[in-house]
Amino acid sequence: MGMYKNYLKEAEVIIFDLDGTLYEGTDHFNLHVENLKAKLDPEKAEHFQELYDAILVGDHPVQIGKIYDGVRDLVWSWNPFTEALTEARNWDNETVHINDAPSHIAANEFDFKNWVPIGDGWWPPYAIARHFGLSIDVIQASYNRTKEQMAELDGYLTRTPGLKEYLKELQNGKRLIVCTNSDEVDAKRLLQFLNIDEHFEELIPSAMKPVNTKKHFNYVLQKYDVAPEQVVSVGDNFMNEVAPALQLGMKAVWLTDANEKPVEDDRFVLTNTLAQE
Repeated sequence: MGMYKNYLKEAEVIIFDLDGTLYEGTDHFNLHVENLKAKLDPEKAEHFQELYDAILVGDHPVQIGKIYDGVRDLVWSWNPFTEALTEARNWDNETVHINDAPSHIAANEFDFKNWVPIGDGWWPPYAIARHFGLSIDVIQASYNRTKEQMAELDGYLTRTPGLKEYLKELQNGKRLIVCTNSDEVDAKRLLQFLNIDEHFEELIPSAMKPVNTKKHFNYVLQKYDVAPEQVVSVGDNFMNEVAPALQLGMKAVWLTDANEKPVEDDRFVLTNTLAQE
């Protein structure tokens, strides 16, 4: 039994993220990139792809866990526990010294316009699109279209093997909740497509994580009258689902390909999949 299964077995309430957690695969990110490139002229579209390829191999400052500064078009390092902004880099991966930048920014101050957390695979394409001058409305429309295509086209939404049966097993005696940044219509469509919607007691859509993560987690603690240590947050986004859980005294399961924890804490474990053998 994987360590994460022990955590879930002991929990009273389990809060699952949706995107990147309850289904597998990353091809939908490439689809999103193609939709964004279609909004640019051919030369910029080619450069967009080059930047995205560099990000995927770690050869660019835009990385998951960083913060995109939409005002200065810079990428900041940010500590999710101390909430300190430590270093800014430009798109040539050069350190930039900014005198008028804040030393700290709280998670609830992210506005997804001027300060944008790059929490998962959806956000590097967003940062590149902003870098090339695409508006937030155009980027959002591309994202919405991509989510529609994921449910319409083959190969972009991969069911996690054995997950439905595992959720049914967990459902016996536990409260299972989905908390997602996807809107209600999109979230319900994806859960129904994955054929796992019946296993969740509650859906918290349009969650605005990480800005409102603690608010939603506190809501769950109060509604279900459980102690923090009886609740486990499961997700692929450290700043959205793991760090806030630990700060509230909860436990967490982080879906990641990383081999090491960014911080040593026995209250969370790593796994690269929820697939069942």
